[in-house]
Amino acid sequence: MTDTIKELINKAVNLRHQENFKEALEILEDLYKNNSDSKQVKKCLVGTLLAYGGYLNDDFTLEYKKARDMFKRIIEIEPDNYRAYYNLGIANVNLSKIKEAKECYEEAIKIKPDYKYCLYNIGLIYESEGEFQEALNYYEKALEIDSKFPYASNARNQILSNLEELKRSKEEYNHDKNLETLKSLLEVSKKIRIDMIQSLLDIDKEKLYKILIEWGKEYQCEIDGDFLIINKAKLPDIIKFLDDLEV
Repeated sequence: MTDTIKELINKAVNLRHQENFKEALEILEDLYKNNSDSKQVKKCLVGTLLAYGGYLNDDFTLEYKKARDMFKRIIEIEPDNYRAYYNLGIANVNLSKIKEAKECYEEAIKIKPDYKYCLYNIGLIYESEGEFQEALNYYEKALEIDSKFPYASNARNQILSNLEELKRSKEEYNHDKNLETLKSLLEVSKKIRIDMIQSLLDIDKEKLYKILIEWGKEYQCEIDGDFLIINKAKLPDIIKFLDDLEV
């Protein structure tokens, strides 16, 4: 490498440190055009493109399209640059191009399977799409690489909490719905199958028998084979019993 090339590289590096990226890239692109085999020129060019792309991709700069161009240029120079694919994915997310972002992240993972940040970001995409189990899988993969990775750990715990809350809400909804169905059947029927009562209350036989015995003693209901004969005069009390019942 000649002294002139060294001087130009040093000048470009200084310009990059001053965030004068455009002028630095002009120098480096010109150098690369005539010295594409130089590892130093290539390294400096890629590093400057990456730095400029990150600057453009920042929440304060908001130049996402220009950032995307920087990362695409890196991929032209180094097709196996996983950091370029990762950052291109971020730029696409910022541009609401979610499908393209996911494809970029997946390319980065192909090149570097243990890239925890990329696995985490894929999880974020699936979570935003409501694919909670798939998101959880990617957070777990990131934690397999780094068990103390805080972003993935917090995201996983939040997903687990949300899934548990969703399950609990669904169970409560089904219970309330079944209870209303049972009360409606009691109101319109003279007798009702005992196994239907058990199914709607979702209880075991031991608890069911205790309920039926109490209904027999308190509300004069009778068992006839597989059926419960309802004492209509006591129906309001039975309905109140069901409202107070904890199962």
